[in-house]
Amino acid sequence: MKLLKGRAAAVAAAVLALPLLGPAVHAEAAPPATVAYSGDYSTVFTNPERGFHNRYEIINDPSVNDYASNTIPGFNPDMLDRTFARAKADGDTLIHSYVHLDKYQTTDLPPALLTNLDSGLAAIRAQGLKIVLRVAYVWDGYSAVTEPQMERHIDQLAPVLAANADVIMHLEAGFFGAWGEWHESPYTAASEESQAPVRYRLVKKLLSSTPASIPVAIRYPIFNYEFAQRTAPPPGCPLPDNCLLTTQDFDRLGFHDDCFLADSADMGTYDQNSWLGWFDVATKKQWVYDMATSTGGNKIVGGETCNASGGNDAAGVNAQYELSRQHWTEINEDYAAVNTDLWKSANMAASGNDPAETLFTRIKRKLGYRLRLVDATFPPQSAAGGAFTFSAHLANDGYAGIIKPRPVYLVFDDGTHRYNVPLNGVDPRTWRPGNVTVATQTVTLPAMVNGTYRLALWLPDQASGLRANPAYSVRLANTGTWDAAKGYNVLSSTVTIGACTGDCAPPTAPALAAPVVNGTSVSLSWSGATDNVGVTGYRVYRDGTQVATPAGTSFTDTGVAAGAHTYTVTARDAAGFESPASNAVTATVAVVTPPPPAGLVLDDFDGTPAYPSAAQNDLHKWTGGNCFLNGGGNGVVSGGALALQYNNCGWFGSDVATDLSAYTYLVVRIKGAAGGEQAHFSLSLGGATKVFGDFTLDGGGHPAITTAYQDVRIPMTANGINRASPSQLAMGFWYGGSSTVTIDSISFQ
Repeated sequence: MKLLKGRAAAVAAAVLALPLLGPAVHAEAAPPATVAYSGDYSTVFTNPERGFHNRYEIINDPSVNDYASNTIPGFNPDMLDRTFARAKADGDTLIHSYVHLDKYQTTDLPPALLTNLDSGLAAIRAQGLKIVLRVAYVWDGYSAVTEPQMERHIDQLAPVLAANADVIMHLEAGFFGAWGEWHESPYTAASEESQAPVRYRLVKKLLSSTPASIPVAIRYPIFNYEFAQRTAPPPGCPLPDNCLLTTQDFDRLGFHDDCFLADSADMGTYDQNSWLGWFDVATKKQWVYDMATSTGGNKIVGGETCNASGGNDAAGVNAQYELSRQHWTEINEDYAAVNTDLWKSANMAASGNDPAETLFTRIKRKLGYRLRLVDATFPPQSAAGGAFTFSAHLANDGYAGIIKPRPVYLVFDDGTHRYNVPLNGVDPRTWRPGNVTVATQTVTLPAMVNGTYRLALWLPDQASGLRANPAYSVRLANTGTWDAAKGYNVLSSTVTIGACTGDCAPPTAPALAAPVVNGTSVSLSWSGATDNVGVTGYRVYRDGTQVATPAGTSFTDTGVAAGAHTYTVTARDAAGFESPASNAVTATVAVVTPPPPAGLVLDDFDGTPAYPSAAQNDLHKWTGGNCFLNGGGNGVVSGGALALQYNNCGWFGSDVATDLSAYTYLVVRIKGAAGGEQAHFSLSLGGATKVFGDFTLDGGGHPAITTAYQDVRIPMTANGINRASPSQLAMGFWYGGSSTVTIDSISFQ
């Protein structure tokens, strides 16, 4: 018996010496804790399936593609580079290429062309890129290839496209007309009902012959509208689904605009007539604004500018408005310089979460998705084989959501062992611009070696063959989270599987004392929180928005707007866990009447003279407005200030007609309903007209409107304002914005 007991003890000791696996030890999971993350609002970094793209000739054999020969006007050897060095140096993850079939308008495609296309797509894969493809039969001219010939070419191309679907971002519908742009052909007159079945059948053929993972972009919104109206199959169509477009088909159909901002209708993009009726530009643009898939995601929208800029503007307002409303994912960086140079020279003031930067840089950051993790909630300690819960809040600061399907994994990685746990209930295509909530997901952990793990969020490519390449994984816009070698976003470095040996619990909630209000300042103090390891700092929230991260137990919030505000405080520990919120307290800041303006007052809107009935300002000269949404178009004076509510329309004028040579500054005391309104309107005075945010201030800065009143002091001479003959001060609100600005006074000092 003693011997047996000794052997049993030895066996037990040996077992304890082994790593504890899976369900052998059922350590009780810790309660979930919330970790907050710091956003990266300014870095331009690469991400797959979005952004600027460069043009290449992916079929680089001149024997099958004349455009790969230096005998073609505009030939550039760079376009044949299968290392795509320029695109990679630019930080691009997409390229664009035509499949030129000029030589094959009446014949089959040669095997050499298909082989060369296949090898070109393999080169794309080797470089960690994706491609946008468009088939075209002619460069700049009329194309009349027959429908059977086009369908035959689709059949020939289909196996190559299917074999390389993993690196094809999307197809542009192509085939018809000059550049494959659906004009200059016998099938693309929107006004001709007789041509409609041909273009419909071609799109259905393209969709039914290519994998469902490949979107197809249509050149003109009127054709997307036309396709949606068809409820009966067109004649002579043997294609699947009785030749009708299915929900899946419509989900794949997007839009490419190849004359973005060329003029008010994007050079024919929005103003062609249709056999279905007349639809004005605004209506067709609204179709694009409203495009969405049946599951709530954005559709592919992209394209290029063209060699005209009549719809563009030096302030960048039109570009930002349309890119964000239409949810653009990609655009050509190579064409056309008349527009992209405008973007490179447009200096944008800081606005909201966007830093001061050129418009080109802003577009480069925000094309497609830009996902930022706000916080995530998960247990800091759990058991192998047990349940693990996860939820998160993100923000999409980009113009669009993720377009193509993409899996989401939680990764547990201790440097030796890696476990990828799918979040099957999460579809990142629904993470459209704005705030995003990932509802609580409960997963079962696999059998794991006990220990301390990195927990990461991994969004790899949908194609399993690309998942090992980090270039195809989504990087979140946060600081200190991206692991470029692994291609995942680190949520925590200290998640314990098994018994907890470190910081596995969040701090306790602080207790917030009654606030002290002094003018526009609110002083807060609270009792210190406790933690099993130690509290490293606090977060102060005003009306649900974080406003400070003090290390101690007090904070004074300054410059607080008038009104009642709710404050809460949370504590953080070294592991990054955030405590529950403290009790909420309310602080009421009284309204302060600003001091009267100095110098020569154009108008202080105090009701004398009455606006707008007197039609006079404080210089007893004419003033008035129109097209505003309040005050019958004039705006409304209330509480000694003029409120102008606008939606891309509005004009305010006030005659000066007085020599201002004795004064240095135009001073506008102004605030905005949301902040950032400096890009929404222009101001004219003394022969100078600029978007308000483009005026230069002392020291080289530019006006930035906030939600609190401030005196914007514009040096007149430095901005080209003729002080001796100022004429009328006018403000125009036709720059694509929608908000309210409130002007307390306008004066010259």
